Amino acid sequence: MKRKKIQKFHYWFRVLIQILAFILIPGVFTYVFSALGMIVTAVFKGQIDWETLKIPVWMLIATVPATVLTGRFFCGFFCSFGAVQDFLWYLSQKVFHMNFRIQGKTDRILKTAKYVILLFYISCVWSDILKLPFSGPWTVFGQYTSIGNWPGIQPVLSIGGCLLICIFISSFFVQRCFCRYLCPVGAVYSMISKFHFLKIRKPGTECGSCHLCSTKCSMGINLNETDQVNTGACIQCQQCIACCPKENARADKKYAVFIGVGITALTILISSIGMKMSTRKEDPENLNTVHTEKQTYQDGIYTGEGQGYRGSIGVTVEVENGEIVKIQLDDYLDDRQYMDQVEKQLLPAIIQMQSTEIDTVSGATFSSKGVLDAVKSALNQKDDESEQEQKEEFLEAGRFRNLKDGVYTGSADAFRGDVEVQVTVENQKVKDIAIISYCDTEEYFFKAAPAVIEEIKTEQSLNVDAVSGATYSSNGIIQAVANALEIPEEQYEPREGRNLKAKGKQHGHIVRHYISSQDEYEEKVNKYNTDE
Repeated sequence: MKRKKIQKFHYWFRVLIQILAFILIPGVFTYVFSALGMIVTAVFKGQIDWETLKIPVWMLIATVPATVLTGRFFCGFFCSFGAVQDFLWYLSQKVFHMNFRIQGKTDRILKTAKYVILLFYISCVWSDILKLPFSGPWTVFGQYTSIGNWPGIQPVLSIGGCLLICIFISSFFVQRCFCRYLCPVGAVYSMISKFHFLKIRKPGTECGSCHLCSTKCSMGINLNETDQVNTGACIQCQQCIACCPKENARADKKYAVFIGVGITALTILISSIGMKMSTRKEDPENLNTVHTEKQTYQDGIYTGEGQGYRGSIGVTVEVENGEIVKIQLDDYLDDRQYMDQVEKQLLPAIIQMQSTEIDTVSGATFSSKGVLDAVKSALNQKDDESEQEQKEEFLEAGRFRNLKDGVYTGSADAFRGDVEVQVTVENQKVKDIAIISYCDTEEYFFKAAPAVIEEIKTEQSLNVDAVSGATYSSNGIIQAVANALEIPEEQYEPREGRNLKAKGKQHGHIVRHYISSQDEYEEKVNKYNTDE
């Protein structure tokens, strides 16, 4: 009876901590991994100073000191990624009755994979030698752990999302599969937790032959041949203690579970307070505003949005004298510790370089990309406004003025020869433009004619765009309208024409085609403008 009570206590106490951790601090695992990346990148770049490293240092304080002192209680009780794996394993046992174990040499070889992954990130990714085209599965997991701010289905359809699904599927077959074999943070914890003071002892002389401790170990540790658990693979889940029928497996310190969980919770709290103190929002006026003449922008204040780690990011961009002078973060859902790094490093870099084509902040890639996209959106809004203003000026310069009602004819050089038009003016506006004759290839001419004629009538301007792929036919029609209305070239944008003498030599005899009716014109337009 006493053993069952101990088992229930261990089980429900651990489940309670895992649930609370999942609700309150679901992203700590991803924070630690990002912090490692920030520090390694700073070392490679020679940027070893407190301002650069204080946030990642505070992030590591959440778990590293407690892991060194008490062992991997964070992995066993607080890690949300591990908690999900535990839940999936529970389902496999209770619902699907699966039982698959990897042992011996295969197990030992697979356990080296997490060290290889860690080395790969240190030597290739965090050193900026290699840019991964996708996010890790833990990053995608972190995006879905924020209740109420789910990013939709897109992240799970990425490479990282597919890897995450594979990890979860594997968790049905092998308990804590990711933690055992693939977790790069677990590789770090394994190396630093070997000498903690809360050991689990299991004197072999008092053991029976049940081997339950090894069977129930979530990390697949073979406890049959040891009197004390010294391996860094142990995540202090306490299952070996709870399941031992002879109460032989036990912690060598009284209340070890409470001590380990308490110290880990304390370091997480200290880390959280330290990060909040270090990430107090600074006045945007104090941001670096060193300028270089990289690109000229139109003066104004613009807003834009981008997609960050947990949701949209809004910014305000201020442009003076053709340069970006201030970028302010308006709203975001991403974690403050990441956005603080972006605000202190990325925003001044954009202002200094006068460009959004710059590297993201290591360890805050999603937030960086979101801010860059938001700034681009703001500047594109500016560009769109500028282009619209230029378009309006272009149209205005070629507006029809002081037209007299009547019917006029005119011609101009097009691609293969003259194009002749008839222009009808009513109430001092161009009412209709009809094609009388043409020499061009029909396939191109009748793609140009309806578009150009309609735009001239709509805008009441000669300064309209030529149809791509039929520039000379378009320009010929525009020039012919101008000649019909006797509008001099200085009143509109001159149009480039073909050298008809050279063209005649190249194409031989020029054939002129006539349009006898509106029905014939529309028939040809429909023929060459039908979507394939």
